[in-house]
Formats: sequence, C-alpha cells, structure tokens
Amino acid sequence: MFGKPTPENGIGENAMMEINGKQYPPWSQFVERKEEWIGGTLEDNDMGMTATTEITNITLTPNGEDSAYFSVDGVDFGCGFDVKYGGISGGGVGFGWITLSGYGGHSWRIKQKGGKP
Repeated sequence: MFGKPTPENGIGENAMMEINGKQYPPWSQFVERKEEWIGGTLEDNDMGMTATTEITNITLTPNGEDSAYFSVDGVDFGCGFDVKYGGISGGGVGFGWITLSGYGGHSWRIKQKGGKP
C-alpha cells in the first residue's frame, strides 16, 4: 500500500505504510504528510558543495525483498537511501531543518514549505 491513509486504500488514520510486510514509522510519516513538505527545500551537502532545490515528492518504495527506499525528490535533483542504512541525524544548524544521512555519511536536509530560515 502506498500513499496517504484513506478509507479507500484500507490504511487507518494512525496506520503506517507497509512495504514488503514491514512498517517503517519515521519514513511513513514523511510520505503520509508529504503535502507539508512539497514546495519546501531540499539541500544536499556533498563533499563540501551545497545545492538546493524545491521538494516535489517524497516516496517510500520497495528495495529488494526485505527493505525499502526513502526518497525526497526535487526539481533539480533528489536524495534518498535504503532505510537499513539511512537515518535522521543530529547534525546541521538552522531552525526548521531536518538533517538526514545516508550511504557513506552523505548528509542532506529538508525544510517544510514556509519554514523559517
């Protein structure tokens, strides 16, 4: 099941998305509330370079038979990771930002639309 909980897709209001028979609470919440993020900012901090783009979508999709891939897509680029290897990081500075880290220590962050700088 993918997308926002609705009576039509059988996902209750407090239920989590299920991928490959597993639930992924933190990532499901981003997908289920993606309208709060679409139009916000995705910032990629890779190898000392910083790039920003407007968020256009957030997805959680199967990645093999026993995992899922979390992705934040933007107008110009996207960032993501297998949920086994990525997570929310304590790094980063700035009000309203959530910093994530993926493969090999790659860090990137997101901010909701209308978020304060």
